[in-house]
Amino acid sequence: MTDPLSLPKTPVNLPDMRYSSEQIQRALISQKNRKTANGTNPELREACVQMESLFIHHLLKEMRATVHKSGFIGGGRAEEIYTSMLDAEMAVNISKTRGIGLAEMLMHQLGNSLARGEPENSESS
Repeated sequence: MTDPLSLPKTPVNLPDMRYSSEQIQRALISQKNRKTANGTNPELREACVQMESLFIHHLLKEMRATVHKSGFIGGGRAEEIYTSMLDAEMAVNISKTRGIGLAEMLMHQLGNSLARGEPENSESS
């Protein structure tokens, strides 16, 4: 077996790396409009998952507010910050795994409106 460092220097033929601005523009547009295997835009999917996460976080916060605090062992402001951060992280984990179905509903609704070519900022009169 030969040492890779002792191999003779052979010229390497690299492909031509010059592209026209039209080719770059087409590539960027295709990346922007790319779809995943299930036919959805990954940026739209991520936005829907984040919206579901925000909703779940609000649910957890409101549910936690209904629990009576005895005051016997209280963590004060530090405990409030910790539980808020815990709720936020749990909401992200819930929405990224199976979720509660809100992201799928949003994907269906927003995907249909985008497929029909409706304007994104349409206001109903």
